Amino acid sequence: MKSNVHLRQTALPLIVAFLLGLQLMDPSRVWTILLGGIGGACLAAYFWASSLGHSLHLKREAHFGWERVGGHIEERFTLSNHSLFPAPWVNLKDQSTLPGYNIDNTFRIGGGTFALWNSTGICAQRGLYYLGGAILETSDPFGIFQVTINVHNRTSLMVLPQLIDLPPLHVSESGFQGEGRPRPNAQRQSISAANVREYQSGDGVRMIHWPTTARMNKVFVRQVESAPEGDWWILLDLDHRAMLGEGQDSVEEKSVSLAAALADFGLRAHKSVGLIGNGNDLVWLPPQKGEGQRWEIMHALAMAKPGALELADLLERARPNLGRHHNLIIVTASPKLDWLKTIQPLSKKGIVPTILLLDPVTFGGTHSNQASASTLKERGIACHLISREMLHQPEAQKSERADWKWRHTPSGQIVPTQVFDRSLTRGRSR
Repeated sequence: MKSNVHLRQTALPLIVAFLLGLQLMDPSRVWTILLGGIGGACLAAYFWASSLGHSLHLKREAHFGWERVGGHIEERFTLSNHSLFPAPWVNLKDQSTLPGYNIDNTFRIGGGTFALWNSTGICAQRGLYYLGGAILETSDPFGIFQVTINVHNRTSLMVLPQLIDLPPLHVSESGFQGEGRPRPNAQRQSISAANVREYQSGDGVRMIHWPTTARMNKVFVRQVESAPEGDWWILLDLDHRAMLGEGQDSVEEKSVSLAAALADFGLRAHKSVGLIGNGNDLVWLPPQKGEGQRWEIMHALAMAKPGALELADLLERARPNLGRHHNLIIVTASPKLDWLKTIQPLSKKGIVPTILLLDPVTFGGTHSNQASASTLKERGIACHLISREMLHQPEAQKSERADWKWRHTPSGQIVPTQVFDRSLTRGRSR
């Protein structure tokens, strides 16, 4: 903490100069007494204010490192005054960046005492924020000098997207190469060759059917009927031209929440999940499993903001690096279908797309994506038309409560303890 003492009553130097002038021109005991009184008051006020500047300390304790949208945070504050002089008033100006979180306050604290209080807030918007950093302002009893104390300590808070209830939908499974078709009775993890075709650019060497190649004097490859289930690529389209609505009911927030719920579902099902995004900062996280990947995806989604890159351009850039036999899940609200020319060749690499198409009309738009959804289905692409009403926060998450209590450890440290109301969270899915 750094303190600064500055003169609050700027007229005092002029008064002292005026009295000195009078004393020099017409020496009098009156001017001497006035100068001594004002000078003494200024000197006493300065020492009072300087003592407060070195003796006031603010300590903040928090229990969090991250929360989700709608979650509660709580901080414990301790303001101590180690000086013998009381602070007639202390004005606290918080510099936290969390939207809607305001702990500004004014109070009095005596000499050699401390004040304790708690502050709570709600995480209303995803993103990276900072809690901490504050300015303490106080003064001497005469109001001659003002003390400003800058408290620089702060901590970061990552607000992650909500995990909404997934609407009823089916993600098409990958694992089919070329024009091969799955047999109804084929084992999911089995591979069988039903036919052959001429070699095409991008086909693996291991798929070459050598007997047919030797007989026809051309390179032929096997067509696979069924293959192991592939990884998940979640592609989040945040083209700013398709963003409608405001707050948590906007296309932006619902798209991010849907992508977060999909990633959470896939990772809990022990799939390898990756993320691609065309927000203000492009996102490319290759498919992986585990809690580390969950955190990377949630962090990227928390920071995602709309960008200018269109979905068609994003797919064109991503196509060479998507691998083979993967599931591509596209979350978009764009009514344009110019990206279809990029999607269709992906089937030759065994990449099977599933389109989650948000309907703009339910977010206050003037048109519906019903026609686009019908076009996609006619071309054999799995598509789900998602309305705003289908994307809602689970009731168990809405009613979840946690009380924070502070306890003393044997070493004398004060630590927060979280106590859940189990009657409200018993039915929450994991």
